Amino acid sequence: LIGRLRDRILLFRDKYDDFEVQAYDNQMRPSWSKELTDIEKRGIQIIAICAGKNDFSVVYRQRRRSKTVVRVHKYDPGANLIDSMVVKDYGERIFNAPIIDFVRSEDRNCLVIYNDADNNSWEATCLRLDKMQVLWDKKLDLGQQLLEADDQHVNVSNAGDFFFTAELSNRKARIDEHVFRTLHIKPDGTDALYVSPVKAFLTADIQFEYNNVKQQLIGAGLYADRSRDRANGAYFISIQLPGGKATISSSPFDDQFISIIRQKDVSDDTRGIADCFVRQIINRHDGGVIIVVERHHELQRGATSSRGFWRDGARLVVDFYYEDVFAVAFQPDGQMQWKTILHKRQYSQDDEGIFSSYFLFQHPEYLRFLFNDEIKYENTCSEYVISPLGEFDRNNLFNTAGQNLRLRFREAIQISSAECLIPSEFRNKLRLVLLRF
Repeated sequence: LIGRLRDRILLFRDKYDDFEVQAYDNQMRPSWSKELTDIEKRGIQIIAICAGKNDFSVVYRQRRRSKTVVRVHKYDPGANLIDSMVVKDYGERIFNAPIIDFVRSEDRNCLVIYNDADNNSWEATCLRLDKMQVLWDKKLDLGQQLLEADDQHVNVSNAGDFFFTAELSNRKARIDEHVFRTLHIKPDGTDALYVSPVKAFLTADIQFEYNNVKQQLIGAGLYADRSRDRANGAYFISIQLPGGKATISSSPFDDQFISIIRQKDVSDDTRGIADCFVRQIINRHDGGVIIVVERHHELQRGATSSRGFWRDGARLVVDFYYEDVFAVAFQPDGQMQWKTILHKRQYSQDDEGIFSSYFLFQHPEYLRFLFNDEIKYENTCSEYVISPLGEFDRNNLFNTAGQNLRLRFREAIQISSAECLIPSEFRNKLRLVLLRF
């Protein structure tokens, strides 16, 4: 999903042997389609599709005879090629082919493409799409300790700052050595290392985001007292730039909050909340954050742990559960401001949960959580609307009965302050739904 450029909504189709852009008007009626003949068909892997204000870019990898090259093509709203360049030439590598991934900035203008195939180092390249310029290209000697860390996070700022954050010694027996190490690559290619000790608790789950307004690397997530599998509270870490000074604060979940989520009285229970994953961090304008956590687990039914393995003619079944969402707001000083539970129950089988979870629609005055009530062919789509103070309303959006729709909210994109685009997959047919508020 590219989004809206000028008066058309664009969709990029990767058909393996050819690439096509389709355009729709504001009523979602087909306007035109165009095959991108300037991209070769053999040995191509699409890395990213990035939409700008008046153009969009296709970043792809081309592999020919053990040689790997990353290129970018820029197109106007009519899918006409206006610029192209080679981002990185990895040369000939027979036994150690590049494994390429990427991270995008908040404004989607800066892209860092990195190769993590090497056991001891990464190759990273920062590309600025509006100027079609490589800001820096470096080999990051991270060392075995950082690459084998308990958890790793990568972020990039709108200006081209790259952050590689590794969490070390996240174990009860080594809690005195529990630390975050952040490697900062600046837009001019120089680097700095920041160390942020966290000796008071273990991390259950955490994500990092860069606040481009406050120039801070923000981490927010869940902490555990005993076992990393169960969250007992939330915490907030802010790394101020320049300098890398870290501020860390935490707040425990009260018994009432845990009891509502677990649906049982936990007054004498210190086990916390299981199956919690931080899905998103939302930067507030005042420097605070809102973290969004979803409860999710999978259950495999069968006599072996190999997914999809056939035994005695019967295939194993994988059950996907996507349950309650809760949001926690932190003030700029790290104090918890409010927390809110959004109840939902989603269950499906053998679909990788593609119709489950939610889409977060952001507006300066509220947040909207859009989701399927049930995972079946005909169901009701609902929303939670949360105010800046954590108060919420639940509404029914529409019913899909008789409309041949199965919405994949997880892949939706927001294209304006009042519109979002949601893909639907129903009996192997793709449809696009434009939702206006």
